Amino acid sequence: MMENEIGIDIVIEREEIDGKTVFIASSPDINVFAEGETIELATKNFIEGAKNHLETFPEERQFLIKKIKREMPMLTRVFLQ
Repeated sequence: MMENEIGIDIVIEREEIDGKTVFIASSPDINVFAEGETIELATKNFIEGAKNHLETFPEERQFLIKKIKREMPMLTRVFLQ
């Protein structure tokens, strides 16, 4: 990882909107949401949005760097009956 890179965990959800499938990318780490017709496009749009967000709010970059160093993400799926 490069010194100025920040890793951001994202969640991609599939939604049906007006009969079309749309993928929505979001993150618990940063207030950015993006959508796309494919997972790849939603991810690309999220990256662009996150870059713009961090340019507008540069103080969040330091918060993310500190947070990422001390936390490890966990993703678990549970099944209910």
